[in-house]
Amino acid sequence: MNLHLLRIFITVVESNSFSRAADSLGISQPAASRAVRELEAQLDTVLLDRKGKSFRTSEPGQALYDHGRAIFALEREADETVRSFNSLERGRLVIGASTTIATYWLPPLLGIFHARHPGIELQLVGANTQQITERLLDCRIDVALVEGRVDDSRIDIRTWRTEEMIVIAPPLDRANDTPATDELETAARGTWIVRESGSGSRDAADEMLARAGIAPPSTMEVSSNEAIVQCVASGIGFGVVPRICARDQLALGRLRMLASGSGPVLRQFYRMRLPHRPVSQSALAFEALLARETAVADAIR
Repeated sequence: MNLHLLRIFITVVESNSFSRAADSLGISQPAASRAVRELEAQLDTVLLDRKGKSFRTSEPGQALYDHGRAIFALEREADETVRSFNSLERGRLVIGASTTIATYWLPPLLGIFHARHPGIELQLVGANTQQITERLLDCRIDVALVEGRVDDSRIDIRTWRTEEMIVIAPPLDRANDTPATDELETAARGTWIVRESGSGSRDAADEMLARAGIAPPSTMEVSSNEAIVQCVASGIGFGVVPRICARDQLALGRLRMLASGSGPVLRQFYRMRLPHRPVSQSALAFEALLARETAVADAIR
C-alpha cells in the first residue's frame, strides 16, 4: 500500500473536504482527489461514497481510516523515540489540556517553563476531556491534563490537583430583587446552562446536581465555562462552574454564588500518559514543574 496515498486519504476524511485537505498538505484539490481514486483503484474497492460535492466513508473506507490513524500514530511515536534523546536546549513540547486547565491553570506554569527553557517551542492545545484523550492516543500531544476521569486501559492516569465547583446565579436585581428562602430549590425549577457532552466540567456539574437532587427541567448547552458565566450573568438561568472561572464576575457583583447544601464540592484533575510511549526530556521537565508547583500550592493551603 502506498503510504503517501493513505496519508492523503486520512487527511481528506479528517478534514471532511478535499479542498481543505489539499490546503493542509500543500497540494492541489485535483491532486488530492486523484490520490484517493488511485488508492481505491489499488485496493479495488470504494473508500468514499460520494454524493455531489459531499461524501462519507464506506464501510471498508472507515476500516482503512481506523488502521491508517494507528499507522501514523506509530510513525509519530517512532519519530518521538529518536527525538526524546535531545537535550532541553531545543525542541518542541505540545501540551493538551481540558479547557479550564488550559485557560486558567496553565498560563503561569507555561511562563515559568519558558523562562527556564527558552529554546523549547511550546504549543498549548485546549479542548474537552474526550478530545484531549483522543489526541493523546494519536500521539499528537506530549503532556495531557484533563478535568474528567478517563477509563481506558491504554492510558495511565494519575491525580494532579483539585479545584472547587460552585453553583452560580444572576445578581439579585435580575432575580426578583430578594433571595428565596431556599435558592437552590428555586433554581432547580429554572433553566440551567451546561457544557457539551465529553466535557469534564459537564460530568462534574451533572454529578453535583444529582447529589443535590436536581434534575433541570430545561437546559441550554454551550461550549465553554466562560459562556456559562456570561449566560448566567445575563439572567438566562443558573450554572455550575469552577470557582476560578467565575471569580472576576463574582467580585464585580455580576454573579452570585448559591450554597450547594453539602459544603465545598471539589473535583479532581488528572495527568495522562501512554504507558509504553517514550517520554521526552521536555515533557518530563514540564511534569516535574507541575508536581513542584502543586506541592507548593498544597503547602500554602
